[in-house]
Amino acid sequence: MSRRLRLAVFDLDGVLVIERSSWGYLHKVFGTYELVDKAGYAKDFERGLITYSDWMRLDLENIIRARGTVLCRQIIEAFEEVEIAEGAREVVTYLKSRGVATAIVSAGIEFLATRIASYLGIDEVYANKLLCDEEGKLLPRGVEVVNPLKKGEVIEEIARKHRVDLLETMYVGDSEWDCSAFEVVGYPVALSSTPIKCGKLLNSTHLVYVSNMKELESLIKNILP
Repeated sequence: MSRRLRLAVFDLDGVLVIERSSWGYLHKVFGTYELVDKAGYAKDFERGLITYSDWMRLDLENIIRARGTVLCRQIIEAFEEVEIAEGAREVVTYLKSRGVATAIVSAGIEFLATRIASYLGIDEVYANKLLCDEEGKLLPRGVEVVNPLKKGEVIEEIARKHRVDLLETMYVGDSEWDCSAFEVVGYPVALSSTPIKCGKLLNSTHLVYVSNMKELESLIKNILP
C-alpha cells in the first residue's frame, strides 16, 4: 500500500468496545432486550418499513414503558461499565503521534461514544443522540446522526471537512452494517473473524481483515511511512 493515511474512522460497537451493540446493551440493562428482539424492528428497518428515527423511537418507548421514569444519568452510569477493546488506546495513540485525524462514526449511542472518545483521545464523534428533559428524564425520541446504512455519507462529510482524499481514509468496522463505509474509503478494514457479506460492494473494495487491535496496529504501521 503506497497511499498516505491521513484520516482513521472507527465504528464503536464491536470495534472500540467489546459490546457488539450499545443499543442492545441498553436493552439488557433495562430488561427489554427480548421484547424488542421479538418485535423485529431491525428487520422492519432493513425492509424499509420504518425509518431509523422510527426504530430509535420504538426502542426508547419500550424502555420507558417497561421501566417508567428513566434518568439519563442512569444510562450514562450504565455505559461506564462497558469495556474498551484491548489495544484500542495504543492504536489511537500511534495514529495521533503520526498526525492522523481520528473519528468515531457509529449508529450507536452518543453517551457511550463520547466517553470512549474522551478516554482514547479521538478527535470527533458522530453517533445518535438521546434526549433528556429539564429534570434529566429520558425522552421517547432521539436525534438521528448516523443511519447505519449511510455511514459512508458521514465519512465523506468528515473527509471534506478535513480536506482529506477518501483514498487516504481508513474505516474500521465489524459487520454488514459497515458496508456503506467500507465502500467509500481507500483503506476498508474489518475487525472480524468471519467474512462480512457486502454484496456488490466487495467488487469495488479490497476489504482487509484483522482479528484484534494488535493486528490493526501492525497494519497501520505498514501503511504509514
